[in-house]
Amino acid sequence: MYLFNRGRVAHPDHFTDAVAWAVDIAGKASSVAGVQVEAWASVLSPDAGTIVWTAVFDTLTDCEAAMDKLGADSAYNAAVTSGAPLFTGTVTDGLLNLITGPTGTEPDYAYVASVQAVAANGQIAAAMQHGVAIAAAATATGGLTTMFGAEVTGPYGGVRWLTGAPSIAALEASMVAVNSDPAFVALVDGGGGVFQPGAQQLLFRRIG
Repeated sequence: MYLFNRGRVAHPDHFTDAVAWAVDIAGKASSVAGVQVEAWASVLSPDAGTIVWTAVFDTLTDCEAAMDKLGADSAYNAAVTSGAPLFTGTVTDGLLNLITGPTGTEPDYAYVASVQAVAANGQIAAAMQHGVAIAAAATATGGLTTMFGAEVTGPYGGVRWLTGAPSIAALEASMVAVNSDPAFVALVDGGGGVFQPGAQQLLFRRIG
């Protein structure tokens, strides 16, 4: 299973209009491609104003088919072009191979916390094993499903943990439970040297 994400930073002078456009274009993409496309906005995080669109695919062939449908639809592409003045900088795409995915019983996510890291040289196998263990422990301790995946594109050896929550209160309660559990903290610390320094944490709120 793959999680595709496309991000761009809203222009500070047009943030409200960019959010409205982001939700609208997600609906158009869902209709044209035949997959559920969701829109998210970064909150309390670096690169303020970042808007991300996501979609889940079983295979890369499914992803290709959806992209081809979008590329061939003139009305959709005209709508994409119309939104360009609302954003700044370049479009950034990413693709995550979900090693531990959702169970199918989770509530709709209102928030997602993301932690990104890169395996140290010579430690990719250990990083994958440790990443799966951290995801399992975070799920058991925090009460919310934490998914773990390997980046297909971007820095080689990149990994990501994603924890979805139905509310900011639920996410906060999960974070407190995880970060105050000595066994979980010891597990994370036990992976010293497995990942490169500089892991990044981000928080996103669903907007559409």
